[in-house]
Amino acid sequence: MLSYQSDFGGWPKNLDLTAKPFTGRRDELVGELKPIFDNSATTDEIRYLARMHKATGDNRYLRAVQDGLDYILIAQYPTGGWPQFYPLDAEYHRHITFNDNSMVRILLLLQEMGMPGVFDSLDADRRAAAQIAFHRGIECILKCQIKVDGRLTAWCAQHDELDYSPRPARKFELVSLSGAESVALVKLLMSHPRPAPEIVDSIESAVAWLQTSRIDGWRIQELTTDDTQGHNFSATPDPSAEPFWARFYDITTNQPLWSNRDGVRKLGMAEIGWARHGYVWTGDWALSLLNKDYPAWKKRLAKEGPGPAFAPWQPAVRIALAGDSTVTDTAGWGFGFKKAITGKVLCQNFAGGGQSSKSFRDTGVWQKVLASKPDYVFIQFGHNDMQGKGPKRETDPETTYAENLRRYVHEVRAAGATPVLVTPLVRRIFNRDGSGQLRGELAPYATAMRRVATEEKVPLVDLYTRSAEQVVKLGPKGVEPFEPILPVKPATMPAPAPGADATTTPSTGTTPPQTTAEVTAPAPSDIDFPTSTPATRRDGTHLNVPGSIEFADLVVEEFKKQVPESAVGQWFRR
Repeated sequence: MLSYQSDFGGWPKNLDLTAKPFTGRRDELVGELKPIFDNSATTDEIRYLARMHKATGDNRYLRAVQDGLDYILIAQYPTGGWPQFYPLDAEYHRHITFNDNSMVRILLLLQEMGMPGVFDSLDADRRAAAQIAFHRGIECILKCQIKVDGRLTAWCAQHDELDYSPRPARKFELVSLSGAESVALVKLLMSHPRPAPEIVDSIESAVAWLQTSRIDGWRIQELTTDDTQGHNFSATPDPSAEPFWARFYDITTNQPLWSNRDGVRKLGMAEIGWARHGYVWTGDWALSLLNKDYPAWKKRLAKEGPGPAFAPWQPAVRIALAGDSTVTDTAGWGFGFKKAITGKVLCQNFAGGGQSSKSFRDTGVWQKVLASKPDYVFIQFGHNDMQGKGPKRETDPETTYAENLRRYVHEVRAAGATPVLVTPLVRRIFNRDGSGQLRGELAPYATAMRRVATEEKVPLVDLYTRSAEQVVKLGPKGVEPFEPILPVKPATMPAPAPGADATTTPSTGTTPPQTTAEVTAPAPSDIDFPTSTPATRRDGTHLNVPGSIEFADLVVEEFKKQVPESAVGQWFRR
């Protein structure tokens, strides 16, 4: 089980993790082996390993639980919900995921961490952070509940991670009210010992919707078929049939919805054709809730009464990260920085691959940073400002780069926040002369940023200097554990035409293009370089998760020195 834990902290789904250990590198836990919350993944492993630690005292299990909890905390959106998995993709998985009770399982685990038991060995900050995350999750659920004609009803299986609106998932999972996931959400809300009036209203409204949405007098039968690609169903009148609920209901009309893989809305099961194999379209999900759980909850509420009004969570400080890929959660120090903060801090990472101090504004991302109402904005650019990156990105360190930084500084201050300039992370590419010195092509940008910080009296995190010192100290072999390992893939590249002059360009040493042929693309000299294994190459610019943690610690150390306020120490675990 430990061998399947990703460096990010989560576990894959649908695998027997006790059958045999994973023998590959941890950065190979991707694709079908990626960490995820779906199908009880990650939450079950954390519970099990917490019990293992309580039984044995083995700190390996405690560290795994801590990393698993950190994974959950980092994956939580500022709006309080969770995606289906993290790191994110651009598909529907990024939406707040109630589907298959994924988010409910996370919240039940966080709730358990606040109680005496197997999680007693967790440090105080993580336990407190778990309760803050739970509170934020409940707040998210309340905001996602769908209103129809001014009245609260139920929830969709997915909601937008920014504005809480209902969202679709797969082709046959339409925007709708959920007759399945809404039940688990109500039960979770009922678990509050003294629920706030807002929670009471949410429960009562959802129960009222479930009562009006039950389907009586029909029996659903699965039609027999030898086709394993899908199922089909029939619905026949039967007054003696048990009540059931549809998986999906139209938000406006409250009519049960079905759909095939074409995504077309249908108002009857006989119309869906071959539905997804094994998909549960109807069920008695709400029967026990309405007959047992809700009456018991009403009796308890009448005896104890509701609690105080629900208070929205407010972070002690809001931090925004602006930068290129070396600041992101997936390829830079962003993940390690989030892992270092306490539950009192909200950190949003707006950094993106390929961004420069010019393109970050031109592509509109900078406006999102300011709109997030941060207290501090960490600003790091340089890697894509260099010459050769193209007119949409490149800047001159002495002129346009410095001007861009000054403009960022002024706008952050005008927004009432504090700018923090971060010199670019050094590239871990050593000179080939064996001197042990780094190539250092980002030095002019670091120098320009230091000058702007001095002139504008801005806190400076000199990550370039600190990371260069650390990399030189460790040496080429010592930094390898922090570097992503990338496969070398064949690429379509131009090759010389017959009889053409095969001179090389001074900047790359490659043959100028003439005609197209299949060859192996050389590793870009400013990003990576070959390893001892011909089939792989090492990335000397970006960071894997251990590298993210290593260099984020330098950012935190320098920030604490530059902003020595007493409160700052409470924002970080280390």
